[in-house]
Amino acid sequence: MEGEMTVQAQLIGTLSPIETITGELSPVGSIEGELTIPKIIEPETYRGIHEVTPSGETQILMTAEKVVKENIVINPIPSNYGLITWNGSTLTVS
Repeated sequence: MEGEMTVQAQLIGTLSPIETITGELSPVGSIEGELTIPKIIEPETYRGIHEVTPSGETQILMTAEKVVKENIVINPIPSNYGLITWNGSTLTVS
């Protein structure tokens, strides 16, 4: 249309999870269009064990990318575990 001017602009800012957008529009102008706010995806809740006792094997609690809603308890080494010491020449099991 005659007499209309189109201004290209870029909006730089932050989209928050409470559905607001803040930022700066440069050059000064107006924005027309639609803003689609993505669905917030809640991470999966960890449902595995929450209490671990040390052992001779590696133990992995599969908590990566999950929400842990309870404390994870690491129990003390059981009193019936032996103590192994090495002084460079002698191995002692007590």
